[in-house]
Amino acid sequence: MSEKKGKKWKIIIPGIVLAIALIVAAVFHVTEITVEGNTFFSEEVVAGEVCNTFLDHNVVTSWIKRKLGFCPTLPYVREYQITYPGIRKIHIKLYEKKIIAGISYMNQFIYFDKDGTVLKSTQEKMEGIPLFETKTMTTFSLYEKVQMEDEALLSRIMNLSGLFQHYGVTWDRVVFDSENAAFLYSGDIKVNLGKKDNYDEAIAALSDILKTAKEQKLAGEIDMSSYHAGGDVILKKN
Repeated sequence: MSEKKGKKWKIIIPGIVLAIALIVAAVFHVTEITVEGNTFFSEEVVAGEVCNTFLDHNVVTSWIKRKLGFCPTLPYVREYQITYPGIRKIHIKLYEKKIIAGISYMNQFIYFDKDGTVLKSTQEKMEGIPLFETKTMTTFSLYEKVQMEDEALLSRIMNLSGLFQHYGVTWDRVVFDSENAAFLYSGDIKVNLGKKDNYDEAIAALSDILKTAKEQKLAGEIDMSSYHAGGDVILKKN
């Protein structure tokens, strides 16, 4: 008698498990995926990268997968969050890495974040993103750090872009001449920054001056090629 009961349960238990699995698959099947915070790629592309297996198209299995830490990495975001606003819905919120500047080289615009990681490359200039213009050979791969033949120049570019962001400097472009001296253009102001290993002192002194010049709609040139902390900053008006 006990053997018959044992055989009976061996049949019933798998049947119950299968029934539960079918119910979960049917009830929690994802029919809608929404994306927030995406600027680099379309909603469809992001959804395809995040929900890239059949397990991701079920709310229950997707939730379990995330809890176990099996989340794909998106190289263009700092982090992302997944929520479940309904039993058939998934919402993805992106916190994208921020483009802080670009490099203009050989009719190519290479845009990077604060770490120098290339986030976008295009033959069309992006509006509102300031540029470094150089003739030094520049190579890159998407989502990797930009490379330059002159590593010292790349170091100066990263130093300047970080300082501009830190001090809130509004700028349009920085042009490097044949000697790799830097010339900053901000509105109608041209600043000769010269060639230095770092520009910390110059940019710290320059930030407020550029703000004032913009407010007063001034035009002219500033020579900071030999500037040292505490020195005078003189705007020669046009």
